[in-house]
Amino acid sequence: MKRKLLYMTWLFAVLFMASCESLEETYDEFAGNGKIRYTGKCSDLEVLPGWGRLKVKWRGNIDAMIDSVKITWQAEDEEVPNVMYRPPVDAAEQADLMDSVMLEGLGNSVYTVTVSNVAKDGTESLVETQYARPYTQDHEDLRSFTRGIVNFYPVKNNLVMVLDEDNANIFRMVLTYTGTDGEQHEWNIKEHMSDMLEYYNEWFMETEYYRDYFVMLPDVDFSKPVTVERDGMLTGCIDTIYFAPEVLDIMNERIWSSDFSRLMAKKYGPGWESYVNTLEEIELDYNIASFRNLFYFPNLKKVILGKNRYMLEDEITDNISTTDPYQALMTLQFLKEVQGVTTERYNLHYISQEELASWGFEAEAKNYYLQMMESLGKIDAGLVTERNSDNLAEMPEITPLDTTGWVVTCSDTTFNGKKEGGAGWLLDQRTDRNEYCFEPGVTTGVTIIEVTIDMQEAKELHGFKVVQPHPDTRTNLRYLLSSLQVEVSQNGYDWQQATYEDGSSNIGNALGETTFIYVPEEYQSRPVRYIRLTMTNQQTNSTSSSVPLFSLRLGAFIPF
Repeated sequence: MKRKLLYMTWLFAVLFMASCESLEETYDEFAGNGKIRYTGKCSDLEVLPGWGRLKVKWRGNIDAMIDSVKITWQAEDEEVPNVMYRPPVDAAEQADLMDSVMLEGLGNSVYTVTVSNVAKDGTESLVETQYARPYTQDHEDLRSFTRGIVNFYPVKNNLVMVLDEDNANIFRMVLTYTGTDGEQHEWNIKEHMSDMLEYYNEWFMETEYYRDYFVMLPDVDFSKPVTVERDGMLTGCIDTIYFAPEVLDIMNERIWSSDFSRLMAKKYGPGWESYVNTLEEIELDYNIASFRNLFYFPNLKKVILGKNRYMLEDEITDNISTTDPYQALMTLQFLKEVQGVTTERYNLHYISQEELASWGFEAEAKNYYLQMMESLGKIDAGLVTERNSDNLAEMPEITPLDTTGWVVTCSDTTFNGKKEGGAGWLLDQRTDRNEYCFEPGVTTGVTIIEVTIDMQEAKELHGFKVVQPHPDTRTNLRYLLSSLQVEVSQNGYDWQQATYEDGSSNIGNALGETTFIYVPEEYQSRPVRYIRLTMTNQQTNSTSSSVPLFSLRLGAFIPF
């Protein structure tokens, strides 16, 4: 039996070899002149963009029959590709077979790049293909490269600059300008992009570091070009880029922040920009990202901070108005030096140390940044005149409208009139007890609350006095609104804004704080019957299962 199995195994082996030979002969017959032979192809093709050129890298092949390497490149608008041949790399000289070539003089286009090997008999290997676009002056990525100066402001014959942060891709960055002496000057931007302020914080017993990026360059002739010259690298580019000099549009470029645009529109209406060149005094009351736009007011003489936030003296550390204190103080200092601008501040607004304020350290919070910047030699002593709570004695006196017979309804009808927490209590000037406040219940999601006041007859409105709940109510600050929308109507269907603001008006949100919202003079002669308040409640608490709860509380809303 074993012998039979052995014979059968040998028989199958012989038949298999015979069949393979027959198949190979069949392939040879149909291949024409013998076996088909493929030329070894290149691999690891990579095309790297440079300045007006592309670097092509690839790995060769050890195929001994390769005679040359064929490189082609073709722009999107070219009908025929460009072709280059070069000898293959010698494995004895370059063990990893890596090779490269530069394609020079290219334009602003996406190029199709191919690399293939060509055998001595002309047979070409399979082609490797990549796409790349060189960097040119028209490449949009050039616009993303910093000019080193984030913002600039001409103030008299001084150039105020806000510098960008330095980075390893910036090799050279220089500002060139003509001085008032008629001479050409250079100022090294890059040299100052890493300037730092070092200050030891005695409260937290640690050294703090701040970027020092506000600079004022004196004696600049703005009738002559002010230019930034820069060299550097863009991510993914193999070459240093020598950017075309960029001329700063010093006299025409004004970039208004949304905060300042809204502030000006609130007071002066849609045509507010026509007031910029004549304003001598400006009042800032609510959160603002930066004071930098103050440089756009050429005749400014006085800045008043927080005057219109009428806060009770015992509540001045809560929800103070904020900004970037470094930028605020540098702006006020430069304006003082150049234009003689004076600054008054009420309470702790804008340039106080918020953490110290939240802990109740009123004096320390108020003076922290002033003392720091003064000790570092960045600002003058007495830069800011403190008015504390003097504005309470200056609070406007109003004559409230007679609210007899008025009907007050809420979008949640549960809170119509003077029910518990009802909207009708808004017309009552008492705010020292919870039952005198408007509090439209608790919801598990953000809810828009509308209150409509029907004055029963058309009246002229001059404004509204808004008062937050008194401290005696022990209201949590989370309940207090920071804005509300006020609209008016003659018929209860067609509504118009009561002010110039397109949307909500800011209101102070400290306990017992009073805010006045004024109707513009041109709107005062427009008799209206209905007033509508729109408010959004906010998260005040959460359930034991972490479901957020939303509510609000408002003390009084008094039309006058």
